[in-house]
Amino acid sequence: MKNRYIYVLLVVYAVIALLTIIFFDGTGDAGDSIHHYQFARYAPLHIELFFDHWAKPFFVLLASPFAQLGFVGIKIFNVIVTFFSLFFTFKVLQKLNVNNAIVGAIFLMFSPLCFVLTFSGLTEPLFGLFLIMSLYALLEDKGILASILISFLPFIRSEGLIILGVFGFYFLLKKQWKLIPLLLVGHVAYMFAGYFVYKDLLWVFNKIPYAKLSSTYGSGKLFHFVDQLQYVIGIPIYILLGLGILSVIYKSIQRKVVLEVQVIVFLGFFAFFIAHSLFWYLGIFNSMGLNRVFIGVAPFMAIIAVYGYNLITEELTKNKKPIRIALQSIILLLVLIFPFTSNPSAIDWKRDLSLSQDQKSAVLVAEFLEDYKSDEQKYFLTHPYLCEALDIDYFDKTINENLINYKWSMKPGDLLIWDAWFSVVENGVQKEELDNTEDLEKLYDHSVTDGHRTIHYAVYLKK
Repeated sequence: MKNRYIYVLLVVYAVIALLTIIFFDGTGDAGDSIHHYQFARYAPLHIELFFDHWAKPFFVLLASPFAQLGFVGIKIFNVIVTFFSLFFTFKVLQKLNVNNAIVGAIFLMFSPLCFVLTFSGLTEPLFGLFLIMSLYALLEDKGILASILISFLPFIRSEGLIILGVFGFYFLLKKQWKLIPLLLVGHVAYMFAGYFVYKDLLWVFNKIPYAKLSSTYGSGKLFHFVDQLQYVIGIPIYILLGLGILSVIYKSIQRKVVLEVQVIVFLGFFAFFIAHSLFWYLGIFNSMGLNRVFIGVAPFMAIIAVYGYNLITEELTKNKKPIRIALQSIILLLVLIFPFTSNPSAIDWKRDLSLSQDQKSAVLVAEFLEDYKSDEQKYFLTHPYLCEALDIDYFDKTINENLINYKWSMKPGDLLIWDAWFSVVENGVQKEELDNTEDLEKLYDHSVTDGHRTIHYAVYLKK
């Protein structure tokens, strides 16, 4: 009977996800989400994209078949990924003999940012799936499979190196020495596969884009993510996560928690959390302080939150069944309702799941340029969504180049599309510079206010 609950939940999730894809056209994120999708979509045309460290090679490999269907395809891919993350979160809690295993899947499903960014091209959902599948394999005494699965995690997201260390520590504590070398399978496989592109066996280390002790995006407060986690999982689950942390610590002191929970789940989550907090605080590894990175460990947060849920609804209400049932009903009702409230941590269904004002403006630019299209023309741009709006291959340098190259590569008839964010932050090109360039003719100049931000696009024709 308990197993039936998860299948009912999965059907409900599949229906909600399908309706979301049908009725909402958003991309979850206007930058990286589009870039990751473009890498996956055009990798079959540019084989080297399967080995791009920023794009995450293993993500590109798995997502590419779906991306051929367009952005809807990448949404379907991440929905399937989240579908199985819900299932394995439930199964892990069952294997751990934790009461109310279905609640863990509910927590994961109703975590606001986790839900929203499922409908994106981002890599965090796949990271979370491989994380929870690896833990399930361990609990099933399939250490070899767990080691191999986790070995590919750095090729889904770079933080996988942190998790590799956690699993390595676990194997040391368990004295499972033979499994430790298997944590290198992913690196060895990609070293040789990517050699034919880079002619360098060490490309898996040399090409890591974040391996620098600086950040283009500055730095922030040390406890930045203590606050930001509520925007990832919502306030009710955030409170239960805090209680779950206390519960796991207390149970560990009493030796009532298995090593897999102590090391893989608890230490894994905190190693991830502390690392990102330090990256942002110290302004290193190109950290942007983005809260979405914690979607990668959302299954672990859901598991810890179940410990908090059980602390309130079972351990503090022993032999008080009416109170326990009432508390369970209230908490679950709050979790289910919260994503639909007007709280800043909840889902803004129109804003979060529809095209952003920035993207809508990019579509207007593409529509304007319909009258200027020619077969010999090249675009110079930075904003990733412009290629989607124009329906051009981002990586085909015969039709598209990075805006930064306009000074030496533009030819008469070529078009330059400037935007107020990517062109400035990524390329350092100010609009005034273009306005004062004599051989550029301004064709289009449009700005619109979106909250506290001004969305601005300008189009120039090379004379």
